[in-house]
Amino acid sequence: MKPEISFRWLALPLIFLLFAAALCTKETGPLPDVVATSGTFSIYEDDMSGTVYVPVEISASADKTVKIYYSTSDITALAGTDYMAVDSFVTIPRGKVRANLPVTIIPNPSRTEDAAFSVHITRAEGAVLQPFIVPVTIVNTDYARLAWSDEFEGSGLNTDNWNYELGNNNGWGNNELEIYTNSTANVFIENGNLIIKAIKDGSTYTSGRITTQNKRTFTYGKTEIRAILPEGKGIWPALWMLGNNISTVGWPKCGEIDIMELLGQQPNKVYGTVHYDKNGHQYTGSSYMLSSGTFSLGYHIFSLVWQPNHMKWYVDGQKFFEVNSRDLSAFPWNLPQFYIFNVAVGGNWPGNPDETTSFPQQMVVDYIRVYQ
Repeated sequence: MKPEISFRWLALPLIFLLFAAALCTKETGPLPDVVATSGTFSIYEDDMSGTVYVPVEISASADKTVKIYYSTSDITALAGTDYMAVDSFVTIPRGKVRANLPVTIIPNPSRTEDAAFSVHITRAEGAVLQPFIVPVTIVNTDYARLAWSDEFEGSGLNTDNWNYELGNNNGWGNNELEIYTNSTANVFIENGNLIIKAIKDGSTYTSGRITTQNKRTFTYGKTEIRAILPEGKGIWPALWMLGNNISTVGWPKCGEIDIMELLGQQPNKVYGTVHYDKNGHQYTGSSYMLSSGTFSLGYHIFSLVWQPNHMKWYVDGQKFFEVNSRDLSAFPWNLPQFYIFNVAVGGNWPGNPDETTSFPQQMVVDYIRVYQ
């Protein structure tokens, strides 16, 4: 006897096939557009990440993965020398609208000017694309162009560049003893040098403190200062910088860069430090010690190389300290700063002068040069 075949069971495969066909033929709607990237893009040649990212996006999230193809070509930058050539793609996952096109930058110390290349966004899968080109500039950070200098060649301090800060200001926050003046006894030009002289008169100490605030401010570059430093217990010379926004945000939120500080009782050792705000005052720094002699016996060059998110300190071309934004989550030094030169007397850090300290003491500055 033949088995009975149910029509209901025969119909199930047919129903499944019809359902699958309906899924395959279901309309998914129009494809999103790739939006042309606008604006200018740049990266510093020694950026710590080593990669520039060109953003790309689509007009609406897609219901499947989108592929964006891109390549690079030279303008003035050279593939293989200034950057790594690319011919690749990125994906925008389903439900997302953005991706970044990465290009690796190669530091090129032989190049002394900016260079550029093009990123070509050429085609897409899963989206509608009208090809477009995005230029990218590699910003040179060799800082070979002299942007400003003061060689201190005139008959007096150039007040187009410098301000005098006056008084004791309640010890300048450090219990310092000196009174700053604009007297030519304390601040003067002599034989092509700036002299800042600390003088003792009885129990009174006078000295000089000058700044470039609101006159000469800079963001990034290389600073070189050639100077002879004073010595003696309680003598505290400094070549340093503060954020030009100090009047609005205050200290230490403005950021402080100490290019050079010296404690007179340690005349063969200088310090480089940064001060900043992270739930209150924070600082970090390092020091450099001469192998022989002291900083009072002759000229030395104190240098700061200040790059975006990265700073390096040098004495006579020898690096002794660096800091970057990876180490410090609070990094206020991407805004303009001004210079301060002063010789303090006494205070919390150096202590006060004693019977071993001879006066007057002076800091001699041959020049300050700023390269960008």
